[in-house]
Amino acid sequence: LRQSRKLAVGGPLPSRTRLYSSALVTHAAIAFLSLAVMKEMGMRLFWPYSLTIWHAGVGLLALGAGLSLLLKRFQIDNPLGKERAKAIAPRTPAEHALFYVICLSAGFAEELVYRGVLFTLLTALIGGWWIPALLASIVFGIVHLFQGWKSASIAGLMGLREHLVVGITGTLFIPMVVHFLHDAITGSVIAYRVRAAQQAA
Repeated sequence: LRQSRKLAVGGPLPSRTRLYSSALVTHAAIAFLSLAVMKEMGMRLFWPYSLTIWHAGVGLLALGAGLSLLLKRFQIDNPLGKERAKAIAPRTPAEHALFYVICLSAGFAEELVYRGVLFTLLTALIGGWWIPALLASIVFGIVHLFQGWKSASIAGLMGLREHLVVGITGTLFIPMVVHFLHDAITGSVIAYRVRAAQQAA
């Protein structure tokens, strides 16, 4: 929230190097804390798993639903979010490589935190399934406020999507892959659009 307020004042956005470095440090920190909580509380989230065609289909359906937002007719008119998304999109080959590493770390760390540890703790405290899933998704949306409120709301919906995938498949592995692919494909498409617009200009 503090970051969002600071950016709302105006001024230049941080460089991509700083954004990427910050993301990697953040993912490493929340993954470490989550693993520490799991160990302290005897929480087991990674069970033996074998991929099935049904689960693969669920993952592909969830991925397709999320990527549909890239289609022009489904895009939300959000100049702030678009501008910040462009700022994140990689430009050089080195930035692309680092960006995909960030997508991988986000898929692991954020699913572990929000769909794993936080959801498990909220379920233990509140009970049920929907309220913990909604609360965890709201928090997930808030941490994406860098891209603006509308984009953060979409991130919250994507978080709820991942909760549904976990509920259907019974594993964190499928949503981790979906999360990684969603971020990697979205970032690649935005980077392509930015490059095409620059060439046209």
